[in-house]
Amino acid sequence: MVASSIPSMPLRFVIVDNSGSMQSMDGSRLVPGPGGRLQSIRSTRFQELAQTINELAAVAHGVRGPTHFHFLNPCQYGQFFGVACEFAPPDSIVTALGTPEGDLMKLQQATTTSPGGTTPLTEALVRVDSMIRPHAHTLRAQGQKVAVIITSDGLPNDPNSFLHALKMMQHDLPVWIVVRLCTSEDSVVDYWSGLDHHLETPLDILDDLESEAKEVHKKNPWLTYGPALHAARVFGLQDRLFDLLDERPLLPSQVKEFVEKLLSCGALPEPEVDPKGFKMALEQRLKVHPMVYNAVSKTMAPWVNTNRIGKGGGDCAIS
Repeated sequence: MVASSIPSMPLRFVIVDNSGSMQSMDGSRLVPGPGGRLQSIRSTRFQELAQTINELAAVAHGVRGPTHFHFLNPCQYGQFFGVACEFAPPDSIVTALGTPEGDLMKLQQATTTSPGGTTPLTEALVRVDSMIRPHAHTLRAQGQKVAVIITSDGLPNDPNSFLHALKMMQHDLPVWIVVRLCTSEDSVVDYWSGLDHHLETPLDILDDLESEAKEVHKKNPWLTYGPALHAARVFGLQDRLFDLLDERPLLPSQVKEFVEKLLSCGALPEPEVDPKGFKMALEQRLKVHPMVYNAVSKTMAPWVNTNRIGKGGGDCAIS
């Protein structure tokens, strides 16, 4: 799904918060334990974000999806980095903008540095706006959007000017904006959540893997909200079913549609028409997929627990 989205979303900008507050020790990251099983360990906020940035870079390179990474504050390895830009068509916005000096290796090195400085999010957003704006007409004519992914653990240096810049970007440009929060502080979460009330188009606001998984589990406990799914959403992949996962239980037909996309398994029986057939076919498909990390139970699990469908999430009754 991510790979197939590249023609309609040819470029992504990732604004990386490397301000001083990212040194706080309330982050977490996943590391492989005995037998390759993933395990969550404590870390700084920036170490958590660094893992996310390196995952996004790996996805970008793997699907040949040009991505620019803009650090809020320069470090010894630079401030602007480009990944997979060499794969862009010659007539694309990516080629027109050129490739940042920093490459994948320098980006990886930059994620090992110590964060420091302030949070000039407005300046970073205005810089990205100025790069997209000259190409807005062409992007619209080709039915394309640019993803803008903002990572932060705090508030902009100037919240008022940031809101204005955000409104202008959403109103004038063909963009899809994702916010990846790196903190659970109530004041910060409330600020970003409250921005939706001032914007024409809602932001897709995502927390860390564990927090998102818990929210999804409340509505759709049959789903293991794994790291790959979270990474795809942070990468800017748009899908209406993704937005519903933490909002309400999916309908039986939506469960079917979602699972078909998740597992890339072809058509499954309709769960309301043939519940036993749906469950049996799904269990067969799951056998060929490796276990994934379940951030709620902190264990490795299948993508779907077929025994939980219809019990508190996705109201299709499967016996």
